[in-house]
Parts: sequence; C-alpha cells; structure tokens
Amino acid sequence: MVLDAIHSRRNTREFTIAPVSDSALELIIEAATWAPNHRNTEPWRFIVLSKDGAMRKKVAQIVHDWTFENVKNPNPERRIATSRETQQEILDAPAFMYAYSVQGRNDEVTHENYAATACAVQNLILAAHSLGIGVGWSTGKPCLANVGTAIGAEPDWDIVGAFYIGYPAEEQTQQSPAKRAPVNDVTIWA
Repeated sequence: MVLDAIHSRRNTREFTIAPVSDSALELIIEAATWAPNHRNTEPWRFIVLSKDGAMRKKVAQIVHDWTFENVKNPNPERRIATSRETQQEILDAPAFMYAYSVQGRNDEVTHENYAATACAVQNLILAAHSLGIGVGWSTGKPCLANVGTAIGAEPDWDIVGAFYIGYPAEEQTQQSPAKRAPVNDVTIWA
C-alpha cells in the first residue's frame, strides 16, 4: 500500500555492495516521469553516472575539490578527511544520479517545473523503496559543487538533487520509526 511505503521509507546513505541494475534504474526513473506536471511540461531530467565510470570519478573529484575549498572547519586535517569522505561516498554508491528541472518560459512555469520535478523525485524514491532499494537524496555538497555542464546538464537547468542509490545496509533497515508533527499542528482548517 502506498501509505505503508510513505511511512516506512527513509533517506538511505549506507548500502551493501550489491549493484543496482540498469533495468531497476530505468523502472524507478519511469515511475518518476508519471509525476503530476502542470501544462504537461515533463520538466525533469535525470543523469545517471555509471559505477566506476570516468564521469563518476570526475564528479567525485569536482565535489572533493569544492568540499575542500568550502568546508567550514579550519582544521586542515579535518578538511582533507571531509573532502575524501565526500568523494568516496560518491564513488562507493552502487548507483548515483542527478535530477534537474528545466526552466519554463517565465518565472511561474519555472516554479511549477521545479515543483513537478520534486514530485517526480518522490515517485522515484517510493518506486525504489517498493523494490527494496534505498535512496539518499542530497542537496548538499554534490549539488553545491558546480558539476552541471561537466555531466551534460544545460547551464539553465535547476538542480533538484543528487541521489545515492543502492540496497540498504542492514543497519539502515533497522532504523527506529520516524516521527512527524500531528496533522493539526501543520494544518489550518478554515
């Protein structure tokens, strides 16, 4: 049931070494493309970086360098360690992809397109979860580093996230239940 998947899925960043097949990636991307999108703009673009591929290595290096230059910790050893950890996480993920949103002809359509792409990402994550695949959605270092045109994104596309994808490590499947604020705390009934 969809509600069970919504309640049980978690952002996942620790995986087994099992590869994620291209057919599984295609399936979850197809699920993403069924997201609602006003005006049927289909504004989402996905860029999958192959495991052990030259592009994944290039992106990992770009993100490493950005992290080293921008990490807030002034301790040189910690900056080096954080940069290497960030790079290694990208290299180690069984699958890694980016999602972008195409801008519209005006600000209104651009905003709608970004929202639609976020809906597409939720579809992707829920589809992956239904297959026993975990997804870690990041808007941090892999998105803040300027990788867009290096991986084939158009300069005017808006980045929505970077996604670490794989079969969750055992410790990830044993997570405690998440909590959310009660509905009436986040809802105005008028």
